[in-house]
Amino acid sequence: MVPASHRTQTHFLIDIAKRVFEGLLTAWIAVTLTFFALRAATGDPVSSLLSQGLATVEQAQALRTALGLDQPLTIQYLDFIAGLFKGDLGLSLYTSQPVDQIILQQLPSTAELALSGLISGVLLGFFLGTTAAWKRDHWTGKLASSLSGLSTSVPVAFIAILALLLVGMLGQQTTGNLNFLGYSGLLPALVLGITTAGPIAKVIESGLIESLQSEYIHAAMARGYQKDLRLLWHALRPALPPVVSLSALEAAYLFSGTVVTETVFSRPGLGRLLLRSILEGDFPIAQGLVVVAAIFYTLSHLGADLIAMLLDPRLRDTT
Repeated sequence: MVPASHRTQTHFLIDIAKRVFEGLLTAWIAVTLTFFALRAATGDPVSSLLSQGLATVEQAQALRTALGLDQPLTIQYLDFIAGLFKGDLGLSLYTSQPVDQIILQQLPSTAELALSGLISGVLLGFFLGTTAAWKRDHWTGKLASSLSGLSTSVPVAFIAILALLLVGMLGQQTTGNLNFLGYSGLLPALVLGITTAGPIAKVIESGLIESLQSEYIHAAMARGYQKDLRLLWHALRPALPPVVSLSALEAAYLFSGTVVTETVFSRPGLGRLLLRSILEGDFPIAQGLVVVAAIFYTLSHLGADLIAMLLDPRLRDTT
């Protein structure tokens, strides 16, 4: 007879393999849809070079041949997938630079903004969510719940423009580059943090309220446990796995490029690069960005699942 611990470990590994497969399948579907959608929307991208006078007819034909655009669409797709396995994302239609180099040039700015925005969003979300549930009958809890709901409903563009106006009223330079301890991207990070905090706070609030109403919390309080930080941690722990999954989803969104924030604050990054590549019809860059986003989405969700299983043993016990 196989020990229960071995069965649990086997189920755990099978579950991880299943999640990896689902993530890869999602990434493949996203990349495939992007490949065909870009070609259906932009048509022949080389034609835009001709219309703008950026290439002669001979140069355009040579570029079509070099990029394989004169091949049937199915052949182009197979070549694209084959290039992905080799780590080749292609060349930009406008600069002829490798797409991976272009993405790497813009990656640090978006990574910095995404990480700072996610950290501020998680911290603010935890504060609002725990306050709303822990002080549910107090005015502070009601205020925290209202603020998290407002954060969820207000568009990021509105918050960004409002932040710029407030900074301008305070006499700061309205470039969005507030400097704090040597970090010049404080304002856009706070804007992202505010928009990210709302959903996280709501998940924490609902999960914590449910935990506080559970039998084991009532039993602990009946045995003399005080309503302190230790009891808060025991009540909060079952509510953390959904928060981890949501944070991973927010991280994937932020890291893949926050178009609105980078545009409003005139910051370089993957979001502005994606917008420009779509408008210009430079589809190799757009495809490369989707590939990067899909890979990060898969890895972030896999990491979130592992962390959630560590936080909640019930998720590991599938027997």
